[in-house]
Amino acid sequence: MKASSCQGLIPALSALTLLAAGCGGGGSSSSVVNPTDSLNEIDTSGEQDGIVPLPATVDARIRAVFDKYAHLDAPGGERVHFLGQPGVSDELLFRVKAVFEQLVTDVPGSTLGADKGSVLDAVAGLDTTIVVVEEQQAFDITDAPVASFVTFFDGLYASVDCSNVVQEGSPEFLNPDPQIDGTLSETSGILLRFGLGASVPQLSTALTAARISAESQGSYRPEAAQPQGLADSEYLGLILSVYYGVWAHDPSGQGTAGLDGAYDFCDRDAMIAGDPDAVALIESFFSPSQSFPAYLSSSFSGTFEMQFDPALAYTHRSRYLERVGFRGAVTGRINGNELNNTFLGGDLGDEFEGRGGNDKIEGDLGLDEAFFSGPRADYTIVPLDATVTRVTDTVPGRDGVDDVRQITRLHFSDVIIDL
Repeated sequence: MKASSCQGLIPALSALTLLAAGCGGGGSSSSVVNPTDSLNEIDTSGEQDGIVPLPATVDARIRAVFDKYAHLDAPGGERVHFLGQPGVSDELLFRVKAVFEQLVTDVPGSTLGADKGSVLDAVAGLDTTIVVVEEQQAFDITDAPVASFVTFFDGLYASVDCSNVVQEGSPEFLNPDPQIDGTLSETSGILLRFGLGASVPQLSTALTAARISAESQGSYRPEAAQPQGLADSEYLGLILSVYYGVWAHDPSGQGTAGLDGAYDFCDRDAMIAGDPDAVALIESFFSPSQSFPAYLSSSFSGTFEMQFDPALAYTHRSRYLERVGFRGAVTGRINGNELNNTFLGGDLGDEFEGRGGNDKIEGDLGLDEAFFSGPRADYTIVPLDATVTRVTDTVPGRDGVDDVRQITRLHFSDVIIDL
C-alpha cells in the first residue's frame, strides 16, 4: 500500500525536491508569478460543499488540467488549495478535502493536537495545492498540459490518486472484501511533509522512533530502504489506516496490513497490544474517531450500519465514524454507533436511529424520521427552540440525549409522533 501516488506521477522532479518538499511540494516557487495567485481570489461561499468550477480568471496552465476547485482556510488568512480533474467527482474531491481537514482539526485534551492552528498555517504558508487526479495515467508528465502545470507550480503541489479514494456507501466500501481506502495514507503524508513535521517536532521525532522500533522488532517490513521523510510518511499513513479500521477486515487472512503484509497488525486492538508506540503517537495528535462529514455515495441505497457487526466487513471502518449523512437525491436509513453521532439529511426522506451516545439528527428536505429503541413513556420530549427538539431516554445506557432538527416523525417502539 503506497502512502502517496505522487512519486509515480512526477518523475521529472529531483530526489532533493521530493525530500525537501515532500512528494511534489513545499517551499517557494522560482516562477515570477506565484502559481496560486489566481486561485486565492476564487469565491466558494455560495456552494454548500465549497466546490466550484474553475473560473476563466484562473491561469490557463491550471485550467488545461483541472476544472474544479475548493480550499481550506488557515487561521492566518492563507489557503490550502484543492484542484480536481474533470474525471474526479465533486463527491470524491469533497472527501479528500474533508479528511485532510479532519487531520488538522483540534483534538481537545490531546498532548500535541489540542491547537493545530500553527500546523495549518504552516501548510497554507507554503501555498500548498493538493491536486486530486483521476488516476496516475490521467496525470502523465509526458502530456504537454501536465508538464506545463508541473513546471508552473515548481514543487508547490502534492497529488492524491482518486482511484485510491473509497467513499462511504460506495460498492467498493460495502463489498464483503472492501477496497483499501488510501485517503488517510495520502493526505497524512502530504500533511507531514508540508508542515506537520516541522511545526510539531515532538511528533516527528516520536514518529521516526516508533517506525525504527517497529522495524527493529520485525513487526514492520517496508518494501525497501527510503529517505527518512518518505519512510516516516509511509509508516504514518499505514498506522493511521489500521487505527481507523481500513485493514481490519484482514484482507491477507494473516492478520497483517500493508503491501505484502508489511505490518503485523490489521486492527486497533492488535496495534494496542503489539505496537503501543504507534497508538500513543496517533492519540497524541489525532482524534480517536473520524469526525469528517462522511456523505454516503450517490449510488447508495438501503441501510448503512455504523455499529460494528462481524458479518458486515465495512463496519470495521464505519464503527469509527461520527458524522454520516445523505447529500442530494440519496435516501435510505442510517443506524448509529455508540459515539456521539451527527446525522445529516439530504433532499429526500431519510431515516435515522442514533442508538448509543448523545446524537444530533439533522433533517433537511423531505419526510425525515428518527427512531428510538423504547416505548414513548421512557422518553422526555422538550422543544429547545423553533427548529430543535430534545428527546431524552430516561433508561441509562440506551439512546442517550438526542437533539433532532427538521425531523417530521419520532418512532418509538409503541407509537409514532408527528412533530
